[in-house]
Amino acid sequence: MDETLKVQIEAFLKPSSVAVVGASDRIGSWGSILMNGLKYWDFPGALYPVNQKAETVGGLRAYPDLEAIPGAVDLALLAVPAEVIRETVLACARKKIRAVAVIAAGFGEAVEGGREQELELAAIARANGMRILGPNVSGAFNLHARFNASAAPPNRLHPTAVSAVCQGSYAIYDLVISGYWRKMGIGQFVQTGNECDLDVNDFLEYFGEDPRTGAVVMYLETLRNVKRFREVAGRVARQKPVIVQKVGRTPGGARAARSHTGALAGDHSFYEGLFRQLRIVQSPSMERLIPLGNAFLKLPAVKGDRVAIITMGGSWGVALTDLLEERGLRVPELGTSVQGALRELGLPARASTRNPIDIGAAASVAFSPGAVEGMARAVLSSGEVDALVLHGFGRLAFIAQDPESTQIIVEMEKEVMRSCARLQEKYGLPVLIASAVLPSHGPAVREVLEEGVTVYHQLEEIADILALKRGYDGSTMESIL
Repeated sequence: MDETLKVQIEAFLKPSSVAVVGASDRIGSWGSILMNGLKYWDFPGALYPVNQKAETVGGLRAYPDLEAIPGAVDLALLAVPAEVIRETVLACARKKIRAVAVIAAGFGEAVEGGREQELELAAIARANGMRILGPNVSGAFNLHARFNASAAPPNRLHPTAVSAVCQGSYAIYDLVISGYWRKMGIGQFVQTGNECDLDVNDFLEYFGEDPRTGAVVMYLETLRNVKRFREVAGRVARQKPVIVQKVGRTPGGARAARSHTGALAGDHSFYEGLFRQLRIVQSPSMERLIPLGNAFLKLPAVKGDRVAIITMGGSWGVALTDLLEERGLRVPELGTSVQGALRELGLPARASTRNPIDIGAAASVAFSPGAVEGMARAVLSSGEVDALVLHGFGRLAFIAQDPESTQIIVEMEKEVMRSCARLQEKYGLPVLIASAVLPSHGPAVREVLEEGVTVYHQLEEIADILALKRGYDGSTMESIL
């Protein structure tokens, strides 16, 4: 990556000083949202609120304009209306600010001549050695640097080695909230919006070389520079997973993209072919984007298509088998020696040992210390499977009639889930722990999540993760080009 561009990008993700133009204490205003996010994460640099009328904002001294700020400013966040953005960018130039994020909407995505206004902003930036993010963005964050200048909920951010480059943002914030309890987070995020200057390619290239990034997730409505994307993504995807949710596939979706970020969505089949060529993983839905990024970080390679299922509910096993096999994986019958080992661990004749392994028909076996872990060991060491799913724990405590019995069962379920999860490292095969019980419903699931055990809640999510991980691990650049 060009060193100059790297320094420019870092001004948006690792600034040493930030000015919030339009900073405010008014609840719900952009100036308040950005200030709160920066303060909640204890931004370690200099923070300068700019407000023409207030003497203080967020307990900090406020400045009437940029020129009144006594120190240098790396990054200016412009939380002011579109009508005054041009003159504010010029003020940034006079202050010799290197990076400007334009929060305001009302440009190419909304009004006639809006794109021309954007390009004028970019020209002003180029003439003054600045770079612009946006317009029409909600900001960026880098939790590794305690920098959060975004509308993401600050108390629901969990830093991981997943970095996100997105042309939209609010959906990502919703996904961050839903993934928080499972510790499925994003360490770095940037919304590029209308991309009058910097675009997704610039940040993808940066994250590709960033040692704190292990996987990249992207939300795309369009590519404004396909040639550069091919070059950049081709390099990055050779080094780390790149997972993309491309929207605007239908006529209605393409129209919505134009009104969202001014994007021309393009031909869906073209993008599918491009991503396939570049070894980019295509997320099947928005809801899968962050779970896929985190799973690709945490799971070992899926070396084959054989999946074993240990379940407390036979119906869950049948349903998951269908979903796995519909995606090209297999749930093969286990060999007689493995089935014999399962019987020796306490499974009676009424409990299926073929695969899925149905211990729900003999639930008391789960209460035998080490029995379920022993079954998982027998399966994983057999050489007959490439991944294992344990499903159905987390609800047994609800059958108890008193607090003491409840706690005994909770501890048993926690130990089953955590002990089986540990086997992933020992055997080098993916082990997915799953439960239909949400952390808000049951203490066993909530507490193992707090310990760092990932728990999956939807069968479709499990099937998508294993199938896409298998497709990624089983492919090479040579075989798909």
